[in-house]
Amino acid sequence: MGTAKKRGNGEGTIFKREINGKIMWVTEYTIAMCDEKTGKRKRKTIYGKTRQEVKNKLEKVITELNTDTYVDKSKVTFYTLAKEFIDTGYKMNKLQESSYSRKLHTLKNISSHYMANMELQKITDNDVKDFLAYITKYSDSVIAKIYGIVNNTFKIAVRRNILRYNFFDDQLEFEIPLSSKYKDKSKSVSAFTIEEQKQLIEELLKAKKFRYKYQIFLSLYTGMRMGEINALDINDIDFENKIIHIRRTITRTFDDRAKIGLYTKTVNGIRDLIMDSNVENILKEYLSSEYYTQNDYNLLFCNSNKECISTDTVNVMFKYFCRDNNISKGYDVHQHMLRHTFATRCIESGMPAAVLAKIMGHANVSTTLNVYCEVFDKFKKEHLDMSYNYLKSNNLTINF
Repeated sequence: MGTAKKRGNGEGTIFKREINGKIMWVTEYTIAMCDEKTGKRKRKTIYGKTRQEVKNKLEKVITELNTDTYVDKSKVTFYTLAKEFIDTGYKMNKLQESSYSRKLHTLKNISSHYMANMELQKITDNDVKDFLAYITKYSDSVIAKIYGIVNNTFKIAVRRNILRYNFFDDQLEFEIPLSSKYKDKSKSVSAFTIEEQKQLIEELLKAKKFRYKYQIFLSLYTGMRMGEINALDINDIDFENKIIHIRRTITRTFDDRAKIGLYTKTVNGIRDLIMDSNVENILKEYLSSEYYTQNDYNLLFCNSNKECISTDTVNVMFKYFCRDNNISKGYDVHQHMLRHTFATRCIESGMPAAVLAKIMGHANVSTTLNVYCEVFDKFKKEHLDMSYNYLKSNNLTINF
């Protein structure tokens, strides 16, 4: 008969306990640190969904205690863990500088509420409810970003045994305060209709003092992202071989200024586009205009200070232009609609999804099919009719 393994010093028994109506596995352990009020050694508790999960967490704690790397998790604040989560993503190259900057800005919005500076283990349901009520002052898009960071922070806290459960696991108790308009927002792509596109082209051609019209034309006729257009080097334009080399995009610095990034948005974003007559005319017209200025960065497009132009700047000016010229009524116009419009016209003309994916710089063809699924579905019958007529013209149809 075997003997039971003796528990090490500070280890506790693993047992089941009902917590908030849920059965969880629990153990307790002691640490050498003394409680400031009682002077006694602190007793800590570990929670988990399975016995093995609790056992693994306990073994990790014991290792930390034995190697003097233990951190008292009761003192970890929400802000500290959230900032660590964001910083780690950037250090591990999971976030580009622009994304890192945006997340820090979102964290700044979060930190204006008292919950951000609370120790995680002291946060209660009421604190979370107060926080959710507080963030209703922001737009839906900002609320969604805030929720993403808060939810991930709570998840990490659970994994590290700082919290017993994620407050957002109970969706009925803590509903994210987004408007019904945002929740019901269709994932369908917003693109200009043919008539709207004609009107846009007409107004852009008439605009003699609108410096951003050339970037707008390029996005409309190549499908390039605005950040890719603004990052073009003059040497990326090859008129001899009629190719545009896309190698970089515009990103944001930590202080929210535009800068030239080292890469495109994705690996597949690095690509060469064939320059058709439309695009060639746009580029040559721009290079002969008053707006093209040689600069230290060899940028194709730069502002009056000879610095790179942010995507936001073009977007704002594009919105104003559409509003002032009564283009696309009822839409929340955005510069990304230019890229969507290009893709929509390509699909309407019968371009295969695989070819479009390469032009758009998508990671794979499934991305293209997912983003533009409604457009592809709309023209499914037309494409089948084209295929049938092709077979018929080559005597490949069957007649019984």
